Amino acid sequence: MAWIQTNMGRRRVDGDQNKDRLSDLPECIILHILSFLRTPHAVQTCVLSTRWKHLWKRIPTLNLNSFQFRTLKIFSVFMSKVLSLRDPSTALHTFNISRRGDIEPRLLKKFLNYVYFHNIHLQELVISLHGDIGLIFSCVSSCRALTSLKLSVGPTWRDPKKTLFPKSLNLPLLTSLDLEDFAFCGDESGCAEPFLEFTKLNSLVIRSCKVIDAQILNISSETLVNLDMQNNSSLFAKIKLYAPSLCAFNYAGSHHIHNIRGCGLSSIKQVNIESVHFSASQEDALVLFSWLLDFANIESLTVTSTALQV
Repeated sequence: MAWIQTNMGRRRVDGDQNKDRLSDLPECIILHILSFLRTPHAVQTCVLSTRWKHLWKRIPTLNLNSFQFRTLKIFSVFMSKVLSLRDPSTALHTFNISRRGDIEPRLLKKFLNYVYFHNIHLQELVISLHGDIGLIFSCVSSCRALTSLKLSVGPTWRDPKKTLFPKSLNLPLLTSLDLEDFAFCGDESGCAEPFLEFTKLNSLVIRSCKVIDAQILNISSETLVNLDMQNNSSLFAKIKLYAPSLCAFNYAGSHHIHNIRGCGLSSIKQVNIESVHFSASQEDALVLFSWLLDFANIESLTVTSTALQV
């Protein structure tokens, strides 16, 4: 027993107050805690004690973010070591690779090959970088157990065009999809329908995307609950929506308001409309007004002042 001085006077402290209780936890709980850390931080725990020396090798998540490293070379060396030393018998549940800008083809292949050979139990995949689109989608399509997919995949700086989202991507268990900087191709009817195969989709986020060879983006899902659309191109005029289970809708833009028609607006309970500045055209005003009429059963509505000025 000991006494310490505080602002309130002296306080008695039990001798075991500074005891390492974390190391006494079962390994499965420690691994679960470590899975919330970025991989470099998780690796650093190996210096804590003999027991912790190899624990990081059995974490079911990999969070590989180049922003944490001074140079791409340091990032490449570190991550190559991590992939080679990780326990191959440990199932991989989550894989997150983020790199601002282009990534070396050799390094990209190394990451994707690792995912390809450890994807049996992979449930969450995040890829944010510029690289070979064919390699990336070949890897993604092999991950049949995925429930969550987040992609912000651009081509290399030599080709600034938006990445074409494949018309066929068979991920039968997918419930959450987050896409940024993609282009959706239209069909002969002048409509793009990129999400038809995702029959269990619950949450959909579309950021900075556009439609080519069509004027209508069709979002059809009986299971969709949350829809988030941010800063998408004004090149397509209309969104055709069939989502009878939709509860939450978030729309953010800078200049254009898309016309939304179909089944799903009456089921929405929560709406958020925000923008830096919409145009004050009569057309946009009528579209926004029609939205408010169609949101007949909402319980929560948030509208930024710039949207109200329309």
